[in-house]
Amino acid sequence: MTESTKTPNDHILARRAHVGDQDAFAALVGRYERSLLALIRSRLGPVDAVADVLQETLVQAWTGMRGYEPREPRAWLYQVARNRCRDYLRGAERRESTVDEHMLTVMVDRRGSVEASRRQMIDEVVDTFATLPAKERQALESFYVEGFSIDEISARHRSPPGTIKRRLSHGRDRVREALGVSIDRRNSEMSKDKTVQTRTFPAERPEVAIERLEAKASGMDMRELTWWFVCPKLDDEVHWAEYQPLDGGLSWQLTQVSAMRAARRAVIHDRECVEIEVDERQFAVDGVPVPSAQDRHTRVWGRLTDAEVQWVGVERESPEGMRKLYTFLDDHFAEDFGARPRRIVAGDHLLAKPGGRLERVAGTAEQFADGVFNVRFGETNFRCTRVVEMPLSPAEWDVVIVAYVDDSGRTVLFRRYDDDRRKVPGESRPRREILAHAERLVIDGNTYVHSYDYLTSAACGADD
Repeated sequence: MTESTKTPNDHILARRAHVGDQDAFAALVGRYERSLLALIRSRLGPVDAVADVLQETLVQAWTGMRGYEPREPRAWLYQVARNRCRDYLRGAERRESTVDEHMLTVMVDRRGSVEASRRQMIDEVVDTFATLPAKERQALESFYVEGFSIDEISARHRSPPGTIKRRLSHGRDRVREALGVSIDRRNSEMSKDKTVQTRTFPAERPEVAIERLEAKASGMDMRELTWWFVCPKLDDEVHWAEYQPLDGGLSWQLTQVSAMRAARRAVIHDRECVEIEVDERQFAVDGVPVPSAQDRHTRVWGRLTDAEVQWVGVERESPEGMRKLYTFLDDHFAEDFGARPRRIVAGDHLLAKPGGRLERVAGTAEQFADGVFNVRFGETNFRCTRVVEMPLSPAEWDVVIVAYVDDSGRTVLFRRYDDDRRKVPGESRPRREILAHAERLVIDGNTYVHSYDYLTSAACGADD
C-alpha cells in the first residue's frame, strides 16, 4: 500500500504541511484539537481567553511548521500550546488578575490522589506523559487531558476496560517515578477514636507450603471488597498482616498490620452501604524502606448487590489531622476502587508447560479460579481455591495476584507478583535484581517475581 492510498500518519501530514499543504495541516491539528483545548483550559482555568489561545496556538503551529518539520508532531503541537499558555500567563493583563483560584487537582496515586497546588507541578506531570511508552501515554492523555471516560478509551483503542485501567495505573506509577513522588503508604500512628483494634502477628512470616489437590475448582461467590478482605456486611471483621521479603527473598518480615470492621449502616449520595472502620499499624524493618508519614485510611464504605461487591467511599486522614472523603462520584474513583463481579468462574485456565512455564487459555477472564490446594502455615492446614487476577494484555509493570480462598469464601493468603522489570519508587534496581531469590512465575512468556504476602489472622495464628 502506497503513502497516498493509506490513511496518512502524523509524520506524513507534518511533511506535507511543511511544504505548504493546508489540508494536511488541518487534518493533523484536527486529530489533537480537542486535547489541545483541554490542555490550554487546564492551564488557564475557565477564562474567556481559552479559545483565543487555542487559535494563537494553531496560527503559530502553521507558521512554525513551514520552517520546521517536527520529529514528533503530536508532542510538538502540545509544546506550542504550552508556550502560548505561558506567554498569556506572563502578560500584563493576566498578572493583574488572580491565578490561584483556578488551580487544578491532578490524580496520580496508587489508590487515591496527590493534590498539586501549583501549575508548575501540572506542567511537569503533563510534560512527563511524553516520556512514557505509547500505550500508557495514550491512555493518560485520553483520560486526563482529553477527558474521555474509561469506556470511551476502551472503544477507541479496542482494548478491554480493565486493560485501560491497568495502563492508567502503570502510567501514573511511571509519572510518580519520573517526578520522584513516593507511593502513598499508611501512617504508623493509630487513631485514638477507633473501636476496632489490630491483633498481634509474628515478626517473621510463618512457613508456607502449598500443594495442589486432585479436586476441581468450583465457581465462587466472592463477597470481600477487592483485596481488602472485608465483607461489606454488618459486624464482619478481618485482620491481616503484610510481609515483605528481605535478603533477596530468603526471609519475610512483618511490615504492616491492618484491621477492618463493618460497624454500621450508612448512606453516601443516596446509596445505601456499610461503614467500615479501619485500623492500621506500620513497622520499621531494616532493609525495607518506610516513607515519611502520609495520609492513612480511617474509614471505608462498601456494599453488596446481587451481582457485585462495590466500593462506595474511602476516607483518609493527613498527618496534620485533616480528613478527606473520596466517593464513587469523584473522578477516577472507579479505576482506583470501583466494583467487581461476585461470581468467579472456575476452570483449567492456566496450562503447565515445560520448564515450569504457564500459558493462559484463550478467552480467560482477568480474574478466575483455577484449582484446589492445601495451604499449610506451620501445622495449620486450609483447603483453598486459588483465585488468579492478571492482565489480559500483559505489559511492563504489570502485577499478578494469586489468592487462596477457603471454603467459606474468605481469603487466607494473598500473594502479589510484580513484573520482574518493575522499579518501585525509591528503588534504583528492578525487582528481578532486588528479589534474586524470590519465587518466579512465567506466564505467557512474561516473568513475575514474588513481592508481597498478606496473611489473615487465622493463617498466622494471631491472638484474639
